[in-house]
Amino acid sequence: MFQRMHGRAMRATAKLCVGALVGLTLALPSARAASLQVAPTSLQLGARQNAEALWISNSGTEPVDVQARVFRWTQVDGRDTLEPTTDLVVSPPMQALAAGQQQLIRVVRAAPQPPTTQLSYRVIVDEVPKLDPGRQGMQFVLRYSLPVFVQPDGEATPPDLQATVVTQPDGTPALEVHNRGAGYAQLADLAVGTLERPQIFQPGLVGYVLGGQTMRWPLDLPAGRLSGATLSAKINGASQATPLSSTPPAR
Repeated sequence: MFQRMHGRAMRATAKLCVGALVGLTLALPSARAASLQVAPTSLQLGARQNAEALWISNSGTEPVDVQARVFRWTQVDGRDTLEPTTDLVVSPPMQALAAGQQQLIRVVRAAPQPPTTQLSYRVIVDEVPKLDPGRQGMQFVLRYSLPVFVQPDGEATPPDLQATVVTQPDGTPALEVHNRGAGYAQLADLAVGTLERPQIFQPGLVGYVLGGQTMRWPLDLPAGRLSGATLSAKINGASQATPLSSTPPAR
């Protein structure tokens, strides 16, 4: 997924898609491949856990400058919404990485008391573009958007999904999923057909539905094929698909 980066500060309220995002700064037709890598790709903090580690590394042959920020993650009107927060802090927030260097970043809770419900955040890690007038060609820069979940006290509550196929204003179908549970749901390998023989039409990560919230994704299928069909997805890394919807597009 691609997003243009301008090297300026993000707006106070940002809307970003899940997963790693790649930005592109245009110049002339040659290019330098970005080299920033981040691990792990998501973080889970226990109810009484104060911090977690995130590793960034430069696998390239040139130094890179890196910026890391944390945002509160909610979902409004079927879309991901990110807002600045002081609940979590990253240390260090800025880092220059030499070629081949690896650096530990700590994600720290400012208020370590156990939450009453699952909390969700995003750590945004940017490779900062270098302003070099003498550089020729395109400069590719990477952005990673990493989910961070802080678990409440007690046993984790599983997601409880209610899905409907809806018709968007432009007439195309979309999958709207409401999570009635308190725990997040990660959807992958969106498929149509029977559970015994699902036909995956959107492989890989589809996205997340946070506890108590609703997400909407456009479907790259004709509405006629969805009428009476069963949609399914793999939830939270399960090997088997779970049925999501068997309703026709709502109008």
